[in-house]
Amino acid sequence: MVRSLNRLLRPKTIAVYGGSWSENVVKELKKNLFLGEIWAVHPTKKTIGGVKSYRTTFDLPSSPDAVFVGVNREKTVSIIEELSEIDAGGVVCFASGFSETSVDDKSDQGKTLQHKIVKAAGQMPILGPNCYGFINYLDNALIWPDQHGGEQVNEGIAILTQSSNIAINLTMQCRGLPIAYIITVGNQGQLNQAQIALELLQDSRVTAVGLHIEGIINPKDFEKLAREAKALNKGIVALKVGKSKLAENATVSHTASMAGNYQGAIALLNKLAIATVDGLESFLNTLMILHVHQPIRGNKIASLSCSGGEASLIADIAEPLQFRFPKLSSKQKRKLKSALGDLVHLSNPLDYQTYVWNDQVKLTTAFKSMMEETYDFLFIIMDLPKESRCSSDAWYPAIAALKEAKKNAKCPVGLITSLEENMPEKFAKDLLKHAIIPLTGLESSLAAVKALQNVSSQWKIKSTPSIIWQRWPDEKSHILDEYQSKRVLNKIGINVPKGFIITDRNSLLNKFRTIKKAVALKAIGINHKTDVSGVVLGIDNENDLLDKFKNIKRLTNSKEFLIERQVDNYLVELLVGIVRDPQHGFMITVAEGGILSELRKDSVTLCMPCNKTEIARALERLKIWPLLNGYRNKKAVNINKIVLAVFALQRYALKQRDKLVELEINPLLVKSNQVVAADAIIRENY
Repeated sequence: MVRSLNRLLRPKTIAVYGGSWSENVVKELKKNLFLGEIWAVHPTKKTIGGVKSYRTTFDLPSSPDAVFVGVNREKTVSIIEELSEIDAGGVVCFASGFSETSVDDKSDQGKTLQHKIVKAAGQMPILGPNCYGFINYLDNALIWPDQHGGEQVNEGIAILTQSSNIAINLTMQCRGLPIAYIITVGNQGQLNQAQIALELLQDSRVTAVGLHIEGIINPKDFEKLAREAKALNKGIVALKVGKSKLAENATVSHTASMAGNYQGAIALLNKLAIATVDGLESFLNTLMILHVHQPIRGNKIASLSCSGGEASLIADIAEPLQFRFPKLSSKQKRKLKSALGDLVHLSNPLDYQTYVWNDQVKLTTAFKSMMEETYDFLFIIMDLPKESRCSSDAWYPAIAALKEAKKNAKCPVGLITSLEENMPEKFAKDLLKHAIIPLTGLESSLAAVKALQNVSSQWKIKSTPSIIWQRWPDEKSHILDEYQSKRVLNKIGINVPKGFIITDRNSLLNKFRTIKKAVALKAIGINHKTDVSGVVLGIDNENDLLDKFKNIKRLTNSKEFLIERQVDNYLVELLVGIVRDPQHGFMITVAEGGILSELRKDSVTLCMPCNKTEIARALERLKIWPLLNGYRNKKAVNINKIVLAVFALQRYALKQRDKLVELEINPLLVKSNQVVAADAIIRENY
């Protein structure tokens, strides 16, 4: 059990080991007016960065709370062992050349040294190795060997990242976002991001947490973090990078490709009510919202601007994100008309124009009339002029009106600039004093609000089953062919076509006469049969059957074949698959089915276990949802039949969790009131 991070992250005494990098740490501590004691350790130097240097660890005046070890990787191990012996509070392990070199270092020396560091530390917390350090802007305490752009705050958000450069860049943000902590986690040899973030949540001065994630080490730690965030009503946002596929050397299904490493991570994070975004701008905007106002409830929004162009822009951006602009009430219209006059068209989004631009009283009335409704979010679009060449005097009446109206607002209010750069930092800081959320950029701001809707909906659920994840052993597996897989599906209640295994001409004709309808003929033992002409459809006479049988034998060299009744009169092809992702747990994917399923990429991946409502909502998110819901006056299919089929697959997967590796139905043919598994494959451990 590793001790608390409290001493390391909120130190009273700091020690540094090494040369130039350690000198930089001392310089930054002095620059930021750290009030505690600073010591250095060096075998020959008398001072480092102007502070006294001691020859060895055991010569230090007392056990330091936080330590920067900036020496080579071999010396790092022995120093950490010494610091653990004297009960130091914790260490930032700066050196590189550890497990991050495992791809190129065939000797595994780096991995071995990392293991030695963790063992040497014992219960003493360490960040890294290959770690840049941390900054605590609440207490002006830092172990940071470089420049940074932050300043002391009384409260704010915490950010954790593996990338030192991204950490530095984030401290340079000029949008007024108060940063309480920024921490780089390095290789996460001892402590992972979720464990560190859990510690930060306990600080009452931390309002929200942002995670820049390269890889998830232990999903169960993220689950624990998410439960604590919900209990404390502190939101978390994640920027997951690396849209790479799940390793394909052992996969057989389309699902494994679509529900790859990135999608699996996103599904896991969404399951845990951790908001996910695609870029740094949305990341910072989401954190800004969480700092002022915890997760957004729904999709009802309103917008005010003094330009029809801006009103049109936000409407266009909001539509594909499924935001709603409710119509103005009669009461709102009366108040707006009295303030704005007869020439302004009253609607939501509202272009209030510039007739009353300099009239603070009328602007206040207009803003109040919009803010008295319980929207899930209200945007005021307003770009500020360039300070170096222009004056903002003409904006003051509108800004004063906004501050006055916000006092009695019944909804969260954000001032949003259409361009990222048009929000001066001092202006953003002033807005925060009035609980007005400063946001930059229409696209990234709306993306931030959208990301937080999932958090709110997940928090509303009183209790959720624990995610399905463990460290499954890497075992040998085998594939059940289509016929075997369909027998499994039939036992769990999934409809499959009537079919038989045949090996020769006589059995082929016999079974064809038994089925008595048009049939499909398929080669057995081939995973992707269509790619090698291993499937023939629409055979309705014996001569054609024999001809096709001869041809498919020649093309595939298969010994066994499946003849089955062909499913006709279906409306939609779906893909439904389950994959055991060793990094993130069991994943369910629903997608457009057929041979182009991977190409079209119309899919939604969910982290198991899922309830029926989650499955139904996943179907609604597909691009082909209109086809399921009744397109161009066609009858809608029975969605419940699809949901029940997916739910039955999940139930089976949960029972077979230690055996099942992959399961896929492609296509699942959807009729008006029935679903049929036309093709299937299952891979499981021996």
